[in-house]
Amino acid sequence: MITVLLSVTAVIAYFLGGLDVPQLCCSRFLEKNLRAYGKGQRSYEAFYRENGPKGTALVYVPEILKIGLAVLIGGWLLGIKGHADVGRAFALFCLIMGAVFPSAHGLVGGRGIKELLVGMLFVNPTAGIFTLAVFAGVLVLSKYISLAGICAGAAAILGTWVFVETRLAVQMSLFCAIIITVRHISHIRRMINRTEPKLQTKKDLSYKFDEDF
Repeated sequence: MITVLLSVTAVIAYFLGGLDVPQLCCSRFLEKNLRAYGKGQRSYEAFYRENGPKGTALVYVPEILKIGLAVLIGGWLLGIKGHADVGRAFALFCLIMGAVFPSAHGLVGGRGIKELLVGMLFVNPTAGIFTLAVFAGVLVLSKYISLAGICAGAAAILGTWVFVETRLAVQMSLFCAIIITVRHISHIRRMINRTEPKLQTKKDLSYKFDEDF
């Protein structure tokens, strides 16, 4: 029975992880191609600048709900056998796998940071807040999103160990952190070589030079 529940959880969470909800919502609600904005931080800035808070919410709030749904489904399924904590942590692991290595896109996906930060809030709210706090603190101090994401993975392990206290759940958090670290190997190299771009805190006004006067 446990094997069946784990298998169902893995399939659902992996599928949801690889499902590009922001692209679907952008196409459905705004009739635009999200990929046209590019990738990374600058793409988010460009999208927000053009579509504002309402458009951004229409595209990215469903993504947050998707992550929460995947984790809660895992908790519900494994909760049938009294292992809800393990189910939520396992679902998050499979969700991150689907986001980082989506089968529909040739196993080339995102970096898993968003899934980790949101998913941990559903695995355990206290551990999730701790993970978010570490991510925010490192990001403010270093301005490196990649470094903040890797540290958030380590914080997820510690948070799960302290607040969940279930060995298998801690192991799932460890696997999540490993995946995110592996995904950031190239970014680690660039940070060592000081070629990794930092988070820009000043507003980029260069786009205004493209406007017609």
